[in-house]
Parts: sequence; structure tokens; C-alpha cells
Amino acid sequence: MKRDFNLWLESLGGTAPVSTLTELREWNLAHQEAGSLKYDQARLDQSDELDLEADRLRYEEDRARDLFLNGEHGIDEAMQAHDLDALLFPGPGSAGIAARPGYPTVIVPFGFVPNDGGPAFPDGFEPKDRPMGVSFTGMACSEPQLLELAFAFEQASQRRVAPPVGEW
Repeated sequence: MKRDFNLWLESLGGTAPVSTLTELREWNLAHQEAGSLKYDQARLDQSDELDLEADRLRYEEDRARDLFLNGEHGIDEAMQAHDLDALLFPGPGSAGIAARPGYPTVIVPFGFVPNDGGPAFPDGFEPKDRPMGVSFTGMACSEPQLLELAFAFEQASQRRVAPPVGEW
């Protein structure tokens, strides 16, 4: 992330308000009282700590392991062993698994679940139910088949609910 983020900032020329990931992190810290760190910045910190040259070998080893465990020895092996067209998961959980080897996931709305977990909501705040979907994950370059399966599922289940008018 550090390398690509810095390259993207560089491509913006003088229009970017910061020129490096380090500057962005420092700006966030300086403006923390204004709400710049609502969700913290641990991933930015971890990425910025990397030495792109010294950590290259570790990155390449981690990347090879991700491709093997999540792709070749994970999704590919499971689908081939069981002659599957896709893997079906409740919620978006498979997206992280599939993203490691660069595989596609298509998520289809399925319903709503109560929004009652996690920290307490402020007094008077009435949380709406959270949307819940199902994820179709496949092997590399399987997007057309996943879209076809997801559309067929959506049509068969008729669970997609359009949001009320005015809530866009």
C-alpha cells in the first residue's frame, strides 16, 4: 500500500494536499480532535513502517503463501475436488479470502439482521437493521459465471428489498 499510495499521490502533482503516506498520517494525528481518526489508522501506520526494500523478501514470501493457501490450495482445490461452480458464504466474509489471490466475489442482498451488537448506541438513537447478503466466490477470471449465479439467486429468492424513497 505504501508504495502504490505514494505513487498515486505523486501522479496528482501539486493538487494533492499531502505528498506521502507519512504526511497523511501526520495530518490525521494533527487533526484528531476534529475527527480525522474516527476509525484509527493502524493499517496506515503498519504500511508506513515497512521498508520497501528491506521487507521485499518477506512480502514476496507472504504473497506466495497467500496465493498457495487461499488460491491454489484453498478455493481452487475445494472447487475442483467437489466440481463446484462457486462457493457460497453468508455475508461478505469470503471477500477477504478471495482477495488474497485476487479472485472475484459477488455479493447479493438477502435480508436484514438486528443491529444490536457492538458498543451501546447513544440514548435516543434507534439503529436500523443491518443489511445481510450472500457472497458468491469463484476461481480466477470467473466473474461472468458468478454474476450469472448471483443474478439467478437474486431472481429465485426475491429477497432484494429496494430502500425506501428518499433514503439514498
